[in-house]
Amino acid sequence: LEAQDQRMRRNVARLQDDPELLKHAFLGSMPSALFLLVPVFALLLKLAYLGSGRLYLEHLVVALFSHAFLCLALLGQMLLALLSRLTGAYVPLVATGLTLVSLALWLWMPAYLLLMQKRVYAQGWVPTVLRFIGVGSVYSVLVGLVVAAVFLLSLARI
Repeated sequence: LEAQDQRMRRNVARLQDDPELLKHAFLGSMPSALFLLVPVFALLLKLAYLGSGRLYLEHLVVALFSHAFLCLALLGQMLLALLSRLTGAYVPLVATGLTLVSLALWLWMPAYLLLMQKRVYAQGWVPTVLRFIGVGSVYSVLVGLVVAAVFLLSLARI
């Protein structure tokens, strides 16, 4: 641990010269970390729908589709941000439109996941919303912990 601490301190000094190093290390590690969270999300769904009679594998499929959708939506967000940055200086109206599309996409992500969960598990709105909030809250905390861990590991790895 002491060697890792020293390495992290040296890397912090390197980041002052090239801050892009951490960004590249972090973004390079996040897909693997999120992929490892897919079975955890499936386990949370299994626990939330314990009496449903569904097998873990069915929850795993839902988790895979959820993560695939989120990754695609985040890719869309990144592309919209890039387009907005490129056009913002030249055509401000287009940048404003892209910002509105980005906002709509941010709002669509949880809405889609809620509608998907309602359709897949075929329950009423109240139990679906309660489970959605419960699973989403626990999973958000886990993702936050994983992001922090990946950030620290990226700092040690660059």
